Amino acid sequence: MVSQDVEDKLRELAADAGFPHQEAARRALRFRDGGDVADLVAVADDPHACATTEMLFAMASQRRPWLNWVPMPEEAVSNVTRDMARRQAAGETGMITELGLSGGEPASALAAFRRFVGRPVQIGIAEFGEPDMRVPLRPGKYAVWRYEGDDAVAAVAPPSAEAVEVLHRVGAEPWPSPLAGYVRAEPLGALSLDDLLGLLVHPPQAPDIRRYQILSQSDPVYWYRLLQPWVCLGILHHRKDQPWATSTRRQVLVDLAFGVEDWVSDAALFALVTAAYREPALRDEVRVLVRDRLVAATEAPRPVMIWTSLAHLMLVTPGAVEGEKALAQAVLRQSEDEGDDEDAAPEPVQPEPRPSGWRRFFGRR
Repeated sequence: MVSQDVEDKLRELAADAGFPHQEAARRALRFRDGGDVADLVAVADDPHACATTEMLFAMASQRRPWLNWVPMPEEAVSNVTRDMARRQAAGETGMITELGLSGGEPASALAAFRRFVGRPVQIGIAEFGEPDMRVPLRPGKYAVWRYEGDDAVAAVAPPSAEAVEVLHRVGAEPWPSPLAGYVRAEPLGALSLDDLLGLLVHPPQAPDIRRYQILSQSDPVYWYRLLQPWVCLGILHHRKDQPWATSTRRQVLVDLAFGVEDWVSDAALFALVTAAYREPALRDEVRVLVRDRLVAATEAPRPVMIWTSLAHLMLVTPGAVEGEKALAQAVLRQSEDEGDDEDAAPEPVQPEPRPSGWRRFFGRR
């Protein structure tokens, strides 16, 4: 359904006094117009939630980062991979044997690059900067990457063939909303935790279907970016019998979110945000987790490749307060203005309540 059709349908439902979810349709339309997450939460919290309200939630979510699609990779190595794919699609030939990067980039992005190239490539990194992205932000039990010097090494074994088959089946089509994605990811939850973690860092090839055949010619890394949120949604289904506060699924996702800086970090947070939409009792905790991760990225005096992705995620986190939304919006403005005016910076903002050690740092990229 194209965007205008969605708008027209929502207006029709919002104006229909006989429609049992008229208020949810109104709030869905308001979210599309203004982007206030409180409106989207109101749709999810409809007192008579059903398949129809989930449809309204999906209509509201259309074409929004994280709600309907995973933000595109922004790394230099991802741009190199795209350029190589386009040249190959145009019939050009050539080999790359070494690559130099000015700073550290997510291990998952480098893994996707190497998987695309299909041969050994020497990657040189000039510096990692501070804080060192190779060091977890918080100590944790679960990790999928570890570093040996400058090189990221998988900390878990490869997944089974069964796990790859399940991922291909689950991830063949995009999700219309996180709520729908959660339901579709349920088969992944039946896999072992070892398989789930293995899928995050040993990326299988994309499903052999037309969607990804076409995508491979222009953006072959996007599948690798997309599969990780699918797997993290699967982790939400792992051992659902365990109480949330002491559950393995919670500890895994929190550890990954605050582990070494990677695509896995925001993918894990996305799954936590999805859980917050489904379970209101989790919202305060999840909001603080997303905020703290965004603040850490904002404070870093070096480029953080998932910075804008985290900002988009903050804006769709249930319960986000004004200071947190203002911070996220300022991050996105800074990202959009980058290169236009190096001296321009948004007005100082800070999340509420003020996190320990907070200091605003814009204009450093």
